[in-house]
Amino acid sequence: MAATEPVIVLVHFGKPDYTRRCLESLASVETTPHRVVVVDHGPTEGLDMTLSGAHPSLDVLAQLNNPGFAAGCNLGARHAFATGADLVWFLNNDATLDVPILNRIQTLAESNPEVGMWGTHQINGDRFEGTYKHGRWYRRGLQPCEYPAPSGCTVLSPSESLGGASLFITRWAWERIGPWPEQFFLYWEDVAWSRRAHELKLPLILTDAAVSHLSSRTVGRRSRMQVFYNARNRMILRWQTQPRESYFSRLAFGLYLLQKRIFQLRWDLIRPAWDGVRAGWANRQGRDPRY
Repeated sequence: MAATEPVIVLVHFGKPDYTRRCLESLASVETTPHRVVVVDHGPTEGLDMTLSGAHPSLDVLAQLNNPGFAAGCNLGARHAFATGADLVWFLNNDATLDVPILNRIQTLAESNPEVGMWGTHQINGDRFEGTYKHGRWYRRGLQPCEYPAPSGCTVLSPSESLGGASLFITRWAWERIGPWPEQFFLYWEDVAWSRRAHELKLPLILTDAAVSHLSSRTVGRRSRMQVFYNARNRMILRWQTQPRESYFSRLAFGLYLLQKRIFQLRWDLIRPAWDGVRAGWANRQGRDPRY
């Protein structure tokens, strides 16, 4: 990999304070020279002026129709690669750094060019999170990766995916895996993207680095929007990856998603869960006007 400046891509929606805080953290903590691309999903205009001075190397790309998180990541990545980057870091705009990270990841990527994606741990309040682990349906048809793990790193099994809150990809891997899947709008696009890399037998690696986040700050933990898109997109991804699954299995999975909310005694979330199950069953993709 050529020694070009990596690019950090942030997708912004909502309060500018979070994005500015993230940019200032990158500017003050990250010692490796880098550029930042912020994709502005609104809802208000003028983000470029609001963020002025927060970071010394910043581009703001307006996409105010908000076509979804994956679409924002793809716009930022295409801009980054078109302007010479060989490494892109997708980072949630609520993130802050305690120590520099880029040099570690850049060195790993240069030494292991055949890796599909690199991830970091996430610190959400008192939770220290690594990979997402999934059921048998996710790993069905996938083969274990025999790639030797670099020091301090873990190679993901076919049952695991990397989180999109802090995810690295090289130009080489981007050209093979392709862009983020945009049909989900919000949630589970990182899970689907990881599975695509698994299908191509490209290693997915969790590093020992960690990034802090303000937990679920965009839409709120267990909000109606979160519940709807989680239920819908889990069903859509399952049907896309397991098209021969039986009607009974699909029905049972939908009922499982509903009963979770019932046993949580969250009656206000039963309707969005039901709407999500129905939308997933009908394979209705993209942004849903109800949520």
